[in-house]
Amino acid sequence: MQIKSFPKLENIHAIAIPLPEPPDLLTANVYAVGKGPLTLIDTGPKIPGSLKFVKEKLNIAGFDFSDIERIIVTHGHVDHFGLAVSIQESAGQAIACFIHAQDRWRVSRENFREELWTDGMERFMAMMGMPKSEIQKMRNRFSSFRALADPLDEVSVMEDGDEFEGDGYHLRVIHTPGHSLGTCCLHESQQKILFSGDHIIKHITPNPFVEINRNHLPDTQYQSLRAYLESLDKLAGLDVRFVFPGHGEYIDDLPGIISSYKAHHRERMDLVWKALKVQSRPIYDLIDDIFPFVPENDVFLAVSEIFVHLEILINERRAALTDTGPPALYRALEY
Repeated sequence: MQIKSFPKLENIHAIAIPLPEPPDLLTANVYAVGKGPLTLIDTGPKIPGSLKFVKEKLNIAGFDFSDIERIIVTHGHVDHFGLAVSIQESAGQAIACFIHAQDRWRVSRENFREELWTDGMERFMAMMGMPKSEIQKMRNRFSSFRALADPLDEVSVMEDGDEFEGDGYHLRVIHTPGHSLGTCCLHESQQKILFSGDHIIKHITPNPFVEINRNHLPDTQYQSLRAYLESLDKLAGLDVRFVFPGHGEYIDDLPGIISSYKAHHRERMDLVWKALKVQSRPIYDLIDDIFPFVPENDVFLAVSEIFVHLEILINERRAALTDTGPPALYRALEY
């Protein structure tokens, strides 16, 4: 699918890598910022032709990989840092890479060796009531993610409020946990651009993923949907002309899309509550009630989405865990 061209802005070059799958993401967006040397925001995944595609687009803008002085990764998912090592190798020089401290582990070599699919994830899926055949499909899919990125052995951490400056730009880091604990947006104040990673996307509602490997969490009470909604509020007062997301088209109405996201999650929460009114049920059995169509590859996303909404419903005493399982059973409560 062809997406609408990004606005032509001074010192900001959008590179939209076409994605073969999953089709709902449309593109993986990379942004080259500055007059040179450049800051690269995200890199896209390591898929056939993607490195060549980014190089060609940089060349058209008058740059090459050797003009990049730093790479900022909005969060630690493979489609956002997959090409970082390949870009460094093509540049023939070290390029400083930055990611939020809470997502540092996601890009590490240890994560690629041990953490893409863990025993904890296996237990979680069984607890959700997912059949063994579906769990095997998920295990295979997660294993395939290793081909989409090279681990980053040398990466520096950034924190909320950190600033990156160069000729023609000024970026401020805004920590927006939810999609992942270390997800960040970047606000470019001179041209009023928000680089939103996967925190805000125009054509889909981003997933606040359940954090299964909770040994990486500094707060054991962390809940991704609650964090996501609070992160939306952090952006509400920003002076933003355009939002440049990690996937798909740019956005020119930040307040409008924030309002639509909040409405979406209220509606989703009510759907989950209504689906549990009749009897106690495991999460996997709720999928058909909540989603009209779920592609085979998105079953994990559906389970995760229902779970994070259930966490809020339990907080609000609108639902309860009635059987610890496996599978765990949940029931709606009257309110």
